[in-house]
Amino acid sequence: MRKLPSFSSRRSLYLWNLKIRDATNRGLYKKTLDLYSSILQSGVGGGSNFTYPMVLKACSSSPDAIHVGKTLHSHVTHLGFQADVYVQTSLLDMYSKCGDLVSSRKVFEEMSERGVVSWNSMIAAYCRCSLVDEAVSVVNQMRALGLEPSSTTFLVLFPACSSLLQGLSTQCCAFKMGFLNGDDEVPLTNSVMGMLVKHCQTHEARAILEKMQEPSIISWTTVTSGYVEAGHVKEAFSVFNQMRRKTISLDYVAFFAIISACGQHGDLLVASTVHSLTIKTGCEGEDAIDNLLVSMYAKCCDLVSARCVFDSSCEKNVFVWTSMISAYQNAGHPADAIELFRRLLQTSVKPDEATLAIILSACADTGTLSLGEEVEEYIMTNGLQLDRQVQTSLIHMFCKCGSIEKARTVFDSISEKKDLAAWSSMINGYAIHGMGNEALSLFHDMQNTEGIVPDSLTYTSILLACSHSGLVEDGLKYFKSMQKDFGLEPRIEHYTCLVDLLGRAGRLDLALETTLDFPEKIQGRMWAPFLSACKKHQNVELGELAARKLLEFSTGSTGNYVLMANLYTSQGKWKEAAETRRLMDDRGLAKEPGWSQVEICDSGDR
Repeated sequence: MRKLPSFSSRRSLYLWNLKIRDATNRGLYKKTLDLYSSILQSGVGGGSNFTYPMVLKACSSSPDAIHVGKTLHSHVTHLGFQADVYVQTSLLDMYSKCGDLVSSRKVFEEMSERGVVSWNSMIAAYCRCSLVDEAVSVVNQMRALGLEPSSTTFLVLFPACSSLLQGLSTQCCAFKMGFLNGDDEVPLTNSVMGMLVKHCQTHEARAILEKMQEPSIISWTTVTSGYVEAGHVKEAFSVFNQMRRKTISLDYVAFFAIISACGQHGDLLVASTVHSLTIKTGCEGEDAIDNLLVSMYAKCCDLVSARCVFDSSCEKNVFVWTSMISAYQNAGHPADAIELFRRLLQTSVKPDEATLAIILSACADTGTLSLGEEVEEYIMTNGLQLDRQVQTSLIHMFCKCGSIEKARTVFDSISEKKDLAAWSSMINGYAIHGMGNEALSLFHDMQNTEGIVPDSLTYTSILLACSHSGLVEDGLKYFKSMQKDFGLEPRIEHYTCLVDLLGRAGRLDLALETTLDFPEKIQGRMWAPFLSACKKHQNVELGELAARKLLEFSTGSTGNYVLMANLYTSQGKWKEAAETRRLMDDRGLAKEPGWSQVEICDSGDR
């Protein structure tokens, strides 16, 4: 029999429990565990049945959760609380949150008394592991014993449904049991709508929304988000405006989906209107909102407004910084992205993996190897070198900056199984450096050694490698292989690479035949490499054909005029060359001056 603690010990434990309850309710789980350790050191003799449910809840957030949980379990057993239904339920829940479903089930089976909360905890444990059929089986066992599920049972089940059929069956069961018939079941109805949205049934979710007497802000945002994710921007705005007419008090959560919709829609006027509404409702200034607004304006091609939102943000977190840096990079302004990144490094905010991947891409676009190496040093110092996105970005940066050896070193340093992105980046690196044999060798290793299936992007790199290395037969073989072996339909970039491959090898007739096989609207991107090949092989007749076609598709491109004029000049056709340049002048086109950039003294100056 467990010895009862003295009155002074009980009083002391009561005070400790008050502190533990306060820390747990505020989400300060580390403090909860520290307070429990203090109880053990205080001589009180351990916790009570009030202590352990809170401490077990806190332990799942520990870095060594399962070890801490098992230690607490031993304390519970030693102190004789293993028969307490609340403590046992907390143990069950703790093991499931730690991913130990076997221990959860064992605790459940050993319980002498099981209330609805205990059954719901076991159902939740299966749902966390996506074992919905097993969870439903527990529900059936529960009902067979005469216990009726609660609304919490279905709140747990709906998000876990992995198929629409499972979701609809669960909805039907909840309806039959009377859980979806009253106005007091708004959270459960929201869960049903969330399940429908998850399985692309947003119209059905909206039908439920419109029947609700008093939908909550979550009800409206669930349907709005569903339309946004499905790309139905018009419907998303319709639901949002309907919500405003219902005089629902808008908070910053309500703006998440609609701001994303503005980015998809790309209408600057609508975007500005939504931004004005965030200011009117007092939601501007929230970090999450500022982050979304920056991205929204960037997608609407308004970098000035994006920068204004960024500059006006009072306390910029890493996500706001990353959004603005990404906006510059995606808009083709890598130098501005780099400049902003340098400003970021002067603040107390630390860039994360996403920030570093974006800035490495900017370094690649500008050829700024020195900054790329600084970023690599930062990555190594802060232990971020194992992140897949960062690794792939480093490979891409080193390849684009001319350091193929360093790119290969990073590639080889990936200890775990390399994903397709890493293989494709390295293959593309070899391709742009004209190292066709190395690219093909790596391509074979990727399939034969790792069993990774290539995608369209990988084949673009392979065709590019063959083109730059003059491997015509290999290129033709791989072009057929992508369709025959992997069912990948060639895209315009694959055909462009094929034309470039044939043209470089002097097989102009076949390149012309390939180009003419396409509709005229697709041919536009294929005539440029063909004209370049005509110049290389001094074929004026086909060059004139290509030039005429190019001028039809892109009359404002000076490069095509210059290329044709140079072809005439190389053949001594000075009159034709002069006529081509005069035509360019008549259309008000000026040849853009050539430029290059060189890093001086590794300072990053250009």
